[in-house]
Amino acid sequence: MQHPHDHITVGMITLPYSGLFHGWLLPDGAVIKNPIAAQNAAEHLNNASKTVH
Repeated sequence: MQHPHDHITVGMITLPYSGLFHGWLLPDGAVIKNPIAAQNAAEHLNNASKTVH
């Protein structure tokens, strides 16, 4: 991340930042407002996507 409100990308997973909700959107519609927690969630989703393929 270059700026505090950038999208978070880990591997194939990108969590977009929503200015409306002031947080990062997960695929299930949940919003994470903590950038470290959002980074961890993106890493978890990326690792989970590797096991599915």
